[in-house]
Amino acid sequence: MKLNSLLTAGILLAVSTPAFAAKDLGFYLGGQANQTSLEDNIGVLDESAKGLGVYGGYNFNDSFGIEAGFFATDSFVDEVDVRMAAFSLSPVIRHAFTDSVTGYLKAGLVLNRIYSDDDEVDESYQGTGWLFGAGVDVTITESLALRVFYEINETEPENSELDNYYADISLVQYGIGLHYRF
Repeated sequence: MKLNSLLTAGILLAVSTPAFAAKDLGFYLGGQANQTSLEDNIGVLDESAKGLGVYGGYNFNDSFGIEAGFFATDSFVDEVDVRMAAFSLSPVIRHAFTDSVTGYLKAGLVLNRIYSDDDEVDESYQGTGWLFGAGVDVTITESLALRVFYEINETEPENSELDNYYADISLVQYGIGLHYRF
């Protein structure tokens, strides 16, 4: 609920922010807060959790860049401590709608790790998959930008003892971020 309020406040801030000329080219680094939904496509797991992450990238020109990100979640399951961490790398296609609003699409690779260090369950599943994301960056100052985003990814995590236990994982996340352009 708090994340939805944060997203709404971010969108209102973005709409009411005066236009600054975006310094879009070059490096950027930021942090994000997100709501993550994890679903095991064989029907055993369908949970959600809050997450935090960092992202950064380089914009080669007005239309193309590359971005890497890392995020981790709080526990998905109340009874057992099940968490997720992921690293992604993807090219980014960008389009500036105005001097202060830039939309983007990205598609790339993601490495997911689902793990539990709980006393009852001590297991780890890792997998590589694909990521698709879309979002909007809104320039707040010449160097700061607010980001609202939506991402999905699909992986097939494996465990050395329980091969394909989760079969196919769908992860959906949406959130808000703030980054600094160097």
